[in-house]
Amino acid sequence: MENSETKCILCNRGQFNLLYPGKDRLEQLPGTFQVVECTNCGLITLLPRKSAQEIELHYPENYVCYCQAVEDEKVWLKRLDRERGRERRCKEVLKRSVLKGRILDIGCATGIFLSGMQLHGWDCYGVEPSEYAANYAKTRFGLKVFHGYLEDMNYPDHYFDVVTLWDVLEHIPDPGRTLDIIHRILKPDGILIGTLPNASAWERGWFGEYWAGWEVPRHYNTFTPKTITTFLNIHNLKVEEIFSFTGRHGVFLMSVGFWLADWKRPEWFKKGLLHLLQSLLFRIIAHPYYLFAELLNKSPIMTFCCRVLKET
Repeated sequence: MENSETKCILCNRGQFNLLYPGKDRLEQLPGTFQVVECTNCGLITLLPRKSAQEIELHYPENYVCYCQAVEDEKVWLKRLDRERGRERRCKEVLKRSVLKGRILDIGCATGIFLSGMQLHGWDCYGVEPSEYAANYAKTRFGLKVFHGYLEDMNYPDHYFDVVTLWDVLEHIPDPGRTLDIIHRILKPDGILIGTLPNASAWERGWFGEYWAGWEVPRHYNTFTPKTITTFLNIHNLKVEEIFSFTGRHGVFLMSVGFWLADWKRPEWFKKGLLHLLQSLLFRIIAHPYYLFAELLNKSPIMTFCCRVLKET
C-alpha cells in the first residue's frame, strides 16, 4: 500500500505493508487504524496518525501511566513491587552517571520516577502534556514539571546531565524533532536513556494484533533494536547499549487481556484463565522465560542508552 500523505520517519518513503488492523483496546474509544511496516527500512508505524489535539482524548485521567505516589499505595505487596520497579529504573541511571546532577524526564506522568531520583539527591525536571499528571507531580512531590511539550520549553544548551524517555518516544508524533532538542540540551558527556516496545519481541509473534506493544492509537511508531539504533544515529545520538530489564508480567497480562476480550468463550472461563495467569505461582514459573527473553533482547520492552555523537 502507498500513502502519499504519510512518510516513514526513518527513510522518508511512503510504501507500507499492512500488518494488523488496529483499534483502541485499552480505552475502548472509537476509531479504526492500521499497523503498517515500511517496505524499505522495516520501521512499523500507525495509519492514520492522530494530531496532538485529537490524541489527548485517548489519555484520560485514569490512564494506566498516571499512577498515584508509590508511598500512597495501600496494598503493601503492590507498594513493595512498585518501590522495586522505581528503584530499578533509578539504578539504571545511577550506574551510568556516577555524579549527582540535573535530570530531565520527558513524559514524566505523575512524577513517580523523578520522585525516586529526588530521593537520590538529583535536581529533577519534568515535561508532561497531561495537565492532571503534571499538577500531581508538582503538588505531591514538589517537582519542577512543565505542563506541555518539550518544544514549548526553551531549556538552555548543554543543561542536563541525563535525559530519560521512559515509554515515551513511541507516543511522540515527531520523535526526530524531540531527539534534536535532546541533543542540544544534553551536556557533551550526558546520556539519554529510554524504553520503548520491542517489535522483535517473541510476544509480538504470539499475540499478533493483540500485542500490548502496539497500544493503538497512542503509539505512532514501533521500533526494533536495529531501527531505533539507526534513528538515534541519524539524530546525532550514538547508541552504547540496548538491553532489557522491564516490561515482564504486566505487559504479558495486558496482551492476554486484549486477546481474551475477543475470544468467543464463556466469561467465567476467561476470568478463570486470567486469574490463573495473574497468580504468584504462574509468575514464578514464567520468571526464567522473562530472564531468557531479556538476555536475547526478545522481551516486549527494550531499553536504549546513548550519548551525544562527537563531532569529527
